[in-house]
Amino acid sequence: MIFDAPHRSLGEGSPIAESTAEQFENIPDSFDGLSYDLYPLVITFRKFLLMLDGTLGNSYFDRFHNMNLGSRLDASETLMMKEVNYERFESLYWPHFKVQLRKKLDSYLVFTGIMSHIKGGTRTIEHGMLSREEYCDVSENRTSGLSTETRVMIYDIFQNYEKKKMQYGDFDLGDIVIDLHSRLRDQRYKGDQMNFVYIDEVQDLTMAQIALFRYICRNIEEGFVFCGDTAQTVGRGIDFRFQDVRSIFYKKFFLESESWNHDKRKGKGRISDIFVLSKNFCTNAEVLQLSQSIIELLHHFFPHSIDMLKEETGLRVGKIPLVIRSRNDANSLLKAFGQSRCKGVILVRDNLAREEVLRVAGKEALVLTVLECKGLEFEVGVTIELDWFYSCFFLLCFSNGFFLVISGCVAV
Repeated sequence: MIFDAPHRSLGEGSPIAESTAEQFENIPDSFDGLSYDLYPLVITFRKFLLMLDGTLGNSYFDRFHNMNLGSRLDASETLMMKEVNYERFESLYWPHFKVQLRKKLDSYLVFTGIMSHIKGGTRTIEHGMLSREEYCDVSENRTSGLSTETRVMIYDIFQNYEKKKMQYGDFDLGDIVIDLHSRLRDQRYKGDQMNFVYIDEVQDLTMAQIALFRYICRNIEEGFVFCGDTAQTVGRGIDFRFQDVRSIFYKKFFLESESWNHDKRKGKGRISDIFVLSKNFCTNAEVLQLSQSIIELLHHFFPHSIDMLKEETGLRVGKIPLVIRSRNDANSLLKAFGQSRCKGVILVRDNLAREEVLRVAGKEALVLTVLECKGLEFEVGVTIELDWFYSCFFLLCFSNGFFLVISGCVAV
């Protein structure tokens, strides 16, 4: 089995989400008795959740039946309509929280605290979402960058969020994962057991989500490979470090496995080292140097939020990334870029920014969000809004190395 952690919410309505649903239409929503011709099974983490939910019975999504949604919805339709991702949280929930709290906190910081710690941290695996006292006291096995006062305010918003979510009949990814852990504590997993599990883009998963893999594979000694890059974390609400993965694997996979007592008698119990792939064969050295400088800044100001790994180096030589600060120059360049036929892309923060850029660059321009373009390769890259430009250097490969940053908003 191979997993890829996608960068979109569970059922985000889009052509990509629809094509993903079509891709898995021949794979049942259960691990019970899968056909041999489906292996090696290559699925997204979202599909994995649906299959694990279907294997256990008493589906989490049964509760959405007759909730003023017409006929009974299947899981994918429920996901598309009722899941709270960051965009829904920011637009539908955030404006209704207390003004004095919103002035002191950022919506993304709060959403990350909820999804990665209160509902997705290591302690939630056994006991569900954290209490106020647990969240304010716990450091998730590392020094916290948040003060107790900030955590108190985040938990105040979390409680209000849970009430409103119940009123709206919504759910978030943390609800599903907590429910799955609860059911797996009460009943034994009876689906197919995997020999090997490879998880790609693991940096887009919470610790509670990662812990679900232990139920489907008993080959603890050599059955798991976790692959990813903390500098490429684009999953909204994710606070991730590889050291945390090593910790949870030792505590929840190895110590609680059937082989633990046997290995304990032999004096074994060593977890594999982290293997760092530091040679980049796509991106040129100039872009890599800029990305490394940003990683160093992130590590300096937020030392507990990112792994400081070996510096990435490249074999290609290219042009130095440019920064344009003038709105007039930016608009002129966008128009020219949109009319050209180069194999390039304009990167934006979200769909709203995309529409603004398209008004200037023209409908023929290829304009993608960072989430959409992750893993794709282009000759030329242009990114809008400086506060998010660092993500692009870790997500894209540019064959000729030309990369342009436009600072500030586009004038339309």
